[in-house]
Amino acid sequence: MKTVVTKTTGKLSFLTFSLASSALLITACQKTPEPAPVASAPEAPSSTAMPTGLVKNPVKHADTADVTKWMDMASNKSAAQIAKEEKLAKEAKEAKEAKEAKDAKDAKAAAEAKALAAKVKDAPKAASATATAPAPVPVAAAPKPVETPTPVVAAAPKPAPVAAPVENLTLKVVSSVQPKYPSTAVRAGITSGVVSARVHIDTDGKVSQVEIVKANPPKHFDREVIAAASQWKYAPISKPLTTLLEFNFKLDN
Repeated sequence: MKTVVTKTTGKLSFLTFSLASSALLITACQKTPEPAPVASAPEAPSSTAMPTGLVKNPVKHADTADVTKWMDMASNKSAAQIAKEEKLAKEAKEAKEAKEAKDAKDAKAAAEAKALAAKVKDAPKAASATATAPAPVPVAAAPKPVETPTPVVAAAPKPAPVAAPVENLTLKVVSSVQPKYPSTAVRAGITSGVVSARVHIDTDGKVSQVEIVKANPPKHFDREVIAAASQWKYAPISKPLTTLLEFNFKLDN
C-alpha cells in the first residue's frame, strides 16, 4: 500500500513541475522588448512616394481558389471538349476579323461617297466659270474653190444578150445500114438470130463505138452487126449519147 502512494505522489509532482515550466515559457515569449525610438524621416510628397516593399495588389485567397478550381476543371476536360473550345475561340476570332474588315470597307465606301458628293457639288461652280469665259472670236472661213462640172459621157449601148443554144438530146437517125446475113451462119444451118448492140454517138452524129451486149446464137452475127452499126448517122446533138440497137436475122428460102 505504501508503494502505490509513493508512485502516485511522484507523478503528480512531475506533472505540476511541467505545467509550471510551460507557463513560465509562454509568459517569457509574450513579453517582447520595446523598440528603440527612431528619428522620423520627413514625409515625401504623395506624388513621389517611395515603394514600401509591400505587394500593391496582393493575391486574395478567393482568387487563388478560383485559379485552382479552373486548373482542376482543365485537367478534367476531354480532348473533344478542348478541341471544341479551341474551335469556338477560332470562330470568334474569325468573326471579329470579318467584322473589322467589314467596318473598314464600310468606312472606305462612306469616304468615297463623301468625295463623290463633294465633286458633284463643285461641278456647278466649274460650269459657271466656263460660262463666264469670253467667247472665241469668229474667224472668217476661206472661200470654197469653184468646182468645174465634169462632162457627162453617154454610155455605149450594151449589146443584146445572145440567146443560149437550145440543148438537143434527141437522137434522130439520118442514115442507117442493115447487116448482111453471114455465109458462115448459112453453112452452119442457122436460119435466124438476134443481136443487141450498144452504140456510142458523138456530138456530130457519127457512131464512135459499137459493143455487142447479147447475141443468140453467139459469135455468128457479131462482125456483121459491128460493121453495119458503125456506118449509122444521126443528127448533131448537144453532147455525146449512148443508145441500144437490136438486129434480127432470118434466112429467106
